[in-house]
Amino acid sequence: MGIVLNYTMFLCTIVNSALTTTIVGVLKGVGSTTLGFVFLGGVQVHALNVTGLVINTAGGLWYSYAKYQQKKSKPPKLTSDVEAHRK
Repeated sequence: MGIVLNYTMFLCTIVNSALTTTIVGVLKGVGSTTLGFVFLGGVQVHALNVTGLVINTAGGLWYSYAKYQQKKSKPPKLTSDVEAHRK
């Protein structure tokens, strides 16, 4: 499952912007942690664990939102077709 998640992150980086990859990374972290709690066992779900997951998610979303606002405030960069296809 980890290989599939990392491969999808790689594809996301190729096809989309860095901001989209950041948001998907936050969602990947939440999904991985939640699935680990459910399927792997061995860790009892306590309020402290859930609080940590919520703080991690909120921080990731806040960072993504700040980057989105920063990107939105910058004027768009004009690139030629050749430069656009190199990325």
